[in-house]
Amino acid sequence: MRASKTLAALAMAAILGGCASSVPLQQGQVGAITRDAAPAQIDQALGQATVVAQYEFKEREGHYTARHCNLQTGTQQQMTMVCTPTCIPIFITVPVLTEYVVIQSLPERKVHAWGTLEELSKDADPSVSGLMPTVKQRLADAKAAKK
Repeated sequence: MRASKTLAALAMAAILGGCASSVPLQQGQVGAITRDAAPAQIDQALGQATVVAQYEFKEREGHYTARHCNLQTGTQQQMTMVCTPTCIPIFITVPVLTEYVVIQSLPERKVHAWGTLEELSKDADPSVSGLMPTVKQRLADAKAAKK
């Protein structure tokens, strides 16, 4: 009986620990982002998703702001072993995440581009794909500053 309580407590700690750190963006929220959306609509579409990095930058002739979130693209099962007198596998469903960015031109905050870093890097429009080296570098700098 004591071992099962310990297992339950460890499983809950693992599940809750993963959820407490950030709220990922969901596919339905992404569908609400359009090029014609007003800034307030973009804020509403992003909802309670945790912004993992936000910054302004100048590139060529434009001035932009970028907001990065983690987009949940699915889930996967992970297994961990909990060993008390005997070892028992515990399966936990965890989200699969990818980095997602919304780029808006300033000062009007009109949507310029939105998507995963990979999608935008391969965009046929050079006004989008041309921004990506700067966007990726600024994201890497923001991540390094958090460590």
